[in-house]
Amino acid sequence: MKEKAIIFDLDGTLIDSLTDIALCANEVLKEFGFPTHKVEDYKKFVGGGALFLMKNCSPENCSEKEVHKLFERFKEIYDTTIYSNTKPYNGVYELLDELTKQNYKIGILSNKPHEFTIKYVERFFNKYPIKEIHGQKEDIPKKPDPIGAINIAKAFKLPCEKTLFIGDSDVDMQTAKNANMIAVGVEWGFRTVEELKEHGADYIVKTPIDILSLLK
Repeated sequence: MKEKAIIFDLDGTLIDSLTDIALCANEVLKEFGFPTHKVEDYKKFVGGGALFLMKNCSPENCSEKEVHKLFERFKEIYDTTIYSNTKPYNGVYELLDELTKQNYKIGILSNKPHEFTIKYVERFFNKYPIKEIHGQKEDIPKKPDPIGAINIAKAFKLPCEKTLFIGDSDVDMQTAKNANMIAVGVEWGFRTVEELKEHGADYIVKTPIDILSLLK
């Protein structure tokens, strides 16, 4: 195939956003009088979107209505501090430079709210020809539902089975499998290699540049 495609997850794959997510979530929890958590604890809370995040980090006895209030407040706070500590992982720019040279079609699919996904890509990756950028939207089921990934492959006019889906969590590996894509797990993200393998990773890479070796 002359045309090739890669779909990336965002948080934990292209950008290290854990600190900002944790600090903003903890600020919300404090406002509501709930216990806070260590930054590292948020590695197991993220992956399913902001609503899922706030449900995971809030007390078990929180009602659905309370969780939605936490979620709405989180979005307000996060929007004001979105770039405070977040940055691309080492090697990501070098990877994207080479993928661009090789004419790969590049997509991003995240469970982060769509408006934040767009802001991050515009901030950090605006020089790259990333044509398909999708965060969580009300009318599209979130990962691990495959429809978002399948829609990107359709937009690229390429078969799913020839498309790499790269991510750092069980949700990403499940998404790849559900979409009949090649599942690539990254070691530098928020979850463990064991979790990635357990949920179907076809390959594991240690650094972003290792993805280039995998493509060869």
